Amino acid sequence: MYCVACGSLLPNGAQFCPRCGKRSDLDGGAPDAVPSGEPSQSSLVADENNNTLVPRPDGRSEDRPALETSTIADGTAPATSPESGEPGQFVGESVEPESATPEASAAPVTTDAKSPARYANAGSITLGAVALICLVLGAVQGFIPIFLIEGAAFGCLAWLCAAKWPLSQSLHSVVLVSSLLLAGLVGVILDQDTFGPRYRYLSQGSAELRVDEKAGRTDRLGSRGWYPVAYDSEAKEINALDAIWTVTLTKGYWEPALAGGNICFTVSNTSGDILDRITIQVQAQKKSNPDASKDSAAALDQQVVLKSYGGGLIGTGDTTLVCASSPRDLTADETWSYTDIHAYGWKR
Repeated sequence: MYCVACGSLLPNGAQFCPRCGKRSDLDGGAPDAVPSGEPSQSSLVADENNNTLVPRPDGRSEDRPALETSTIADGTAPATSPESGEPGQFVGESVEPESATPEASAAPVTTDAKSPARYANAGSITLGAVALICLVLGAVQGFIPIFLIEGAAFGCLAWLCAAKWPLSQSLHSVVLVSSLLLAGLVGVILDQDTFGPRYRYLSQGSAELRVDEKAGRTDRLGSRGWYPVAYDSEAKEINALDAIWTVTLTKGYWEPALAGGNICFTVSNTSGDILDRITIQVQAQKKSNPDASKDSAAALDQQVVLKSYGGGLIGTGDTTLVCASSPRDLTADETWSYTDIHAYGWKR
């Protein structure tokens, strides 16, 4: 005899299936034997879920333990002994209750609205941060259009990750490739416009020139490499304390006016600036009476401007000759000195 619900083999005389707990006579067959004193199968009825077996009030034996017709409330069925056919203790196998209405199981499952975690995912946060950086760079450098365009592109990718997360395989590939291309473009622009010079090369006769558009400097190619020859901006005075220790004047001499009238020095530039000129205050005094000569009409106290003898700029680490036109000739009874050194140039 087999259970029509689950197909399990039933012991002889069993009224309930030991596996699923269903009545063994659901197929309409009569049981082999009905023990005396027990309610007949026709007196047992199933509840609305077909999981609870309740005897009819008029057929239940008073002296039969309630376990024989116990309610299967937790999905377990009473076991029967093969020898006696009597119901025994509950077995531990659970039976999932059947759905009361078959249509309920086929109803579509509704999804809740997207949680904030779906919008704030790794892709949207990372790409959004890069978009913000690009916009800040574009604003700091004077609203450069290329940075603003790149920031908008990264912003679109961040929105795509927020709206379509988790991304499909094809969409993930599109976002990855686009991000790498934009990142490479940002790196090239930063290297040229922010972290390094961008040169434009020119030729003037036999001279080779290059223009650093960022620094506004023009260099000329010489035997020792490129050296600066001009700047677009005006030279600014470097720090006075730096000038004292890093711009040194030695071997000064005063040429007579008949020989060109120059005051010349050998200058050594160890500062971090490229120098355009150096100014000094020159005094001339009588050797015989220096104090009296200060008040005389012939006394000299004048500022002169020293520039490179060849007319170029004084680079960092250079040692060269600088000269200025002398105000007048010195007499045989005069001596001279200089003070108040100031240097003007540009940061390298």
